[in-house]
Amino acid sequence: MAIVNLDRQQGFALIAEMTSTRNLLAYGIRVLRTGAFIDTTRDPILTMLSIGVEKLYKLTLGLAALDQDHKWPSAEEMKAWGHKLVLMHEAVLTELCSRTADKSLYVRELVAEVEADPVVPPLVEALDMYGRMGRFYYLDQLGDSPQPWVSPNDAWQKVESAALADPAVAAVHRAATADIGNNEVWDRFIRALKERIATAIERVWIMVAVSGRNHALGETGSTFGFEVHPDAVGRQ
Repeated sequence: MAIVNLDRQQGFALIAEMTSTRNLLAYGIRVLRTGAFIDTTRDPILTMLSIGVEKLYKLTLGLAALDQDHKWPSAEEMKAWGHKLVLMHEAVLTELCSRTADKSLYVRELVAEVEADPVVPPLVEALDMYGRMGRFYYLDQLGDSPQPWVSPNDAWQKVESAALADPAVAAVHRAATADIGNNEVWDRFIRALKERIATAIERVWIMVAVSGRNHALGETGSTFGFEVHPDAVGRQ
């Protein structure tokens, strides 16, 4: 395992963060795909994915800085990002677009797919909102201090609306609404809807990992790409 420009303690910290990131994303997506009712699984999904994506993005930005400056950003520099996933998403895409410009068509297409996926922006916005304040949305309402945000439910509805606009999902939805009493058809629609959302987050995950594997984030970033990739979940 190649870890350069980090001391021993930092190397172990990187390994721990890669493992944490991989597990949070894997379990978040698993609950998204297999949970029976979104009303009972939305908060676990948003919790795991908001933290998982934040870790993924901060590791990506940290590795880009490590490759450029030969040192990891300070704690203050990393904390300055806060939980601002929308800003981190834009920064990560900017870095990867630049750093994969000379890579294979496959790698560049992974970045392009994320940029073009209409489900990704509302999903990142929902995770951003939840990570910053949304997890306490209703608690703040109880304390007579309502947040100037949409609720976690409303944010998730925007994600579902974007997924529902996908032609394949829309076709299954039309079949379900045409035969309301057919539970099998309705279940097929729900599975398709959740799968479309899961695909969006997996695209982000795979884009980052494969970019790392292909040396877009430096030598240590190559190790990161292999260790954080969804394929590594099966090695646990």
